[in-house]
Formats: sequence, C-alpha cells, structure tokens
Amino acid sequence: MKPGLHTFIAGVTIVALTSIEAHDPINSTVTWTGDIEPLVRARCVGCHVDGGRGPMPLVTYEDARPWAKAIREEVLTRRMPKWHAARGYGQFANDRSLTPFEIALVLAWVDGGAVRGPKRGTVESMGAVAYNPGHHGVRQVNIRCGEQPLPRGRLLAVRPHLEEGGSAGVSVVLPDGSREIVAWIRGFEKKFEETYWLQDPIRLPAGSRLSVESSGRCALVLALAK
Repeated sequence: MKPGLHTFIAGVTIVALTSIEAHDPINSTVTWTGDIEPLVRARCVGCHVDGGRGPMPLVTYEDARPWAKAIREEVLTRRMPKWHAARGYGQFANDRSLTPFEIALVLAWVDGGAVRGPKRGTVESMGAVAYNPGHHGVRQVNIRCGEQPLPRGRLLAVRPHLEEGGSAGVSVVLPDGSREIVAWIRGFEKKFEETYWLQDPIRLPAGSRLSVESSGRCALVLALAK
C-alpha cells in the first residue's frame, strides 16, 4: 500500500473511532459529494428511493441530511444496508454490505457535521436495479433444504426462502467429500429477499450435493449454468 493511502485510511479510522467515544463535532474532510453520495448510490438507493422498500429516500443531500444521525447508528450497528449474508461465509458479486473503511467514512462524515461539499451536476438515481451476472443460459432450480442431489453444471446464485427471522447455512458437498461454503443467511426478512450471486461460481461435477442447515421451514431457488 502506498504511504499516502495508508496515512489517509489510518486518519479516517482514527477520526471515526475518536468520534464514537467523544460524540463531539469534529472537523472532517469527508463530504457528501466527495465521499458519501457515491457510496449511497452504490449501496442504498436500490431501496431508499421514492416508492422503494426503504422508509425514506436518500438520493440527494437534502434527503439524507436530516437522517444523518440515524444513518450513523444504522451503519455502525450494521443494520443497514440490508444484507443478510454473514461476512466471511462466501463472497458475492452484488454484496451491499459496508467494509470497515466505508463505515469509518460514514462516521467521519456525520461526526464532522455532515458537510455537503462542492456541488456537482445533478445525479439521476436509477432506482432499484437487479444485478445482472452476465451469464447466458442460466436456469432456475427450486430445491428443498436439507441434503439434496445437485445437477451437473455451475452454481451461480442462491435465493433463500426462509421463515421471518430465520437462518440457513448453505454449502455444497463435492464427490470427493470436500465442502464449499456458499452462504450463511441470518435474520431473514421477507421484505428484503435477495438473490446472492457468487463472486466465484462453484463447479458441480456429477455426485455433488447441496447441504442446508436451517432454523425452520426453508427452500432455495438456485441459479445454474452449464
């Protein structure tokens, strides 16, 4: 890592951690237009638009500024953005969860006064856009939870259907007995059902099995390709 970037990351993290303890406004170079707006557009506006699943729009600075303290709390406790796949159990191309550095940016912005920053051109929100994995010939397979045989091909994504608040650990058992972790879904919310597109599809040779341990009623929709 370049020395300048290392210093910047360390500085933002120190600012954020200090603000957690003191709760006093601080001077910050983190701004809405320079740092937070791109993050919100990438992770939040899929739900937080007029008519979206979120309770309020967060498309513009004027939308977000009154909610700055609430945003801080929701981000710090990882209640937002909504993403029910536990970190460290599978990697996903459409992952909306925030990294520790991104959380530090949000905290630094709020505790630094939630500054707008220099105005830019109008940003048009695309609203809720479905993730497109770019695969052709994708087919969907409905499958019960538990131990189930899998067809040959490549596992691209899973979409769990669980009880409200339920959890499920999903993995693939390969013919040689090795296990590939797919996802661990926690605190399922029907309103925020999600298709989890794997960063690296799992190749399924003949004899592969799906293994799902769940806390209640459970089914999955799988996206498979040849």
